[in-house]
Amino acid sequence: MDGLGGRTPVRPDLSGSRFLGADEASAPGGHGVSIIVVTYRSARYIEDCVAALRSAVAGVPAELLIVDNDSGDETVAVARAVAPDARVIETGRNDGFAHGCHAGAERARFPWLVFVNPDALPAPGSVEVLLECARAEPMAGIVGGRCVAPDGSADPRSWWGRPGVWSTFCFAFMLSSLFPGSRFFDPESPRPWAGHESRHVPIVTGGFMLVSRQAWDATGGFDRGFFMYGEDADLCLRAAARGFRPMVTGKAVYQHEVGASSSASRKLMLLFTGKATLLRRHLPRGLRGVGVALLAVGVFLRAALSRLTAARPERQGRPTARGEDWRRLWAARRTWLPGWPAR
Repeated sequence: MDGLGGRTPVRPDLSGSRFLGADEASAPGGHGVSIIVVTYRSARYIEDCVAALRSAVAGVPAELLIVDNDSGDETVAVARAVAPDARVIETGRNDGFAHGCHAGAERARFPWLVFVNPDALPAPGSVEVLLECARAEPMAGIVGGRCVAPDGSADPRSWWGRPGVWSTFCFAFMLSSLFPGSRFFDPESPRPWAGHESRHVPIVTGGFMLVSRQAWDATGGFDRGFFMYGEDADLCLRAAARGFRPMVTGKAVYQHEVGASSSASRKLMLLFTGKATLLRRHLPRGLRGVGVALLAVGVFLRAALSRLTAARPERQGRPTARGEDWRRLWAARRTWLPGWPAR
């Protein structure tokens, strides 16, 4: 089970690892980590997440920064109750995940930043493993873990291939759906890898991600132009362009209920806005329009086919897409095809 079985309620383990307060000295030798959790209406998750993090840091000196993006519910109160040793930062507005991460990073004291989604459950010792991997591979810059499903089985969404014209062509003409997991026809999908192996990958999933301060400063961190989805891929691609080599380690296990707070249609809209943005920013200039057009073709075909067949839901990236979701996405194409505005 890799330290995580089914997702059952977890009481906060205040007797476990304690997070360092703002007035406490930093760890010697740069061994400490600053854990940043960005919340938005996350009251139902934050207690379990904090409890898991207390075990995940093991013996590593760590501070916990919980950044709330104006939830407007009991999230902040719950966070203060279950993590009295954390710093809770209220931004007063919801400008997206990247903005929240920057608010935490600006206040972080340690040279290692660990971004954890509030609906993620890192396994015991997993933060320590990320740190060990990052220190052993200084030019990695970004290190992620191995995602598992609630029953402990492998969840392949720990990393992704680089988006390109060919992968978008395969999406457009449904080759990636006909041959899921194919190295040739589904090149963005991750490949299985040995449970305890570490490997360099194009894109690390942002649900449980360590970023060195060196890589954060060199890249400028997450692009604030992304509201949600795609900012992790963008950061990894920009880091690679600056000589870093992002990687994942199978020893750092975590469970992640991706996008649990959004509806399927909204998740798909956000996801494809991010996809369009990535193509516009990272494809060669002469191919950007082609890539975005192929993305539109893929959505159109799925929307059209959904009226002709009662096909089962298709998993595209993070959300599970139904026929009605594809039709709504196509109807709103003028909203998401331009991508996120540059900031």
